[in-house]
Amino acid sequence: MALSSRTVWIILLVVLSIGHSSADDVNDLWLLISSYEDIGITVQDLAFFLVSHGYDATPEKSYVTVKLPSGKTVYLTPNGGAPRLADLWMEPPKSTGIMQVIPIAEIRKDRSYNMTTNQEFIKSVSRLTIFPVTPLGMCYDGSQKLANLYTQFGYKIMYMYDPSGFENQGHLWIIVEDPDNSDRWLAVDSYYGVVTDSSYYRAPYSFPDIKYLDSLNPKWRYA
Repeated sequence: MALSSRTVWIILLVVLSIGHSSADDVNDLWLLISSYEDIGITVQDLAFFLVSHGYDATPEKSYVTVKLPSGKTVYLTPNGGAPRLADLWMEPPKSTGIMQVIPIAEIRKDRSYNMTTNQEFIKSVSRLTIFPVTPLGMCYDGSQKLANLYTQFGYKIMYMYDPSGFENQGHLWIIVEDPDNSDRWLAVDSYYGVVTDSSYYRAPYSFPDIKYLDSLNPKWRYA
């Protein structure tokens, strides 16, 4: 598995700061959590996963304490839909007193949606605004503008999120449900407008409210 240059630097800094034996243990743990992803993993789930792989792991309120074979203690926090199962800390992560709960029922993973063929509905959606709504590369803002617009007109919308879109910057767009044909949708991109390409009707993640994007990737803001 290839590691990014940033990851290599992180591991190198850990090696320099905690010694060879501890660094080997940290590296092994890093590789383990980098080999899996689970947007719904909880602190309890993460601790159980680590114990099942032979680690001395204890769940705390918002993180897991892991005592490595070398005696070094590190800390892991579940990170939602971001890469890896968790983020690794050398010190106990500070808590804000607010625990984020990922609403799994509201986040659909690898879901495909049926495209509507209702021409009257397609025309209505197309005429409600002028495209592009935002410049290319500003789909985070543009998708919210579209969602607000179509919601005001009584339409049901879903956000579609692909973390690997646009050269791994991520891409966000919406689909609008046809009120005359249940579970039939029309994809709308904030730059391109109405889209009938089949790739726009399937996404790694889809959700009804923009707030759920933070559960998937709190750092994603520039796509």
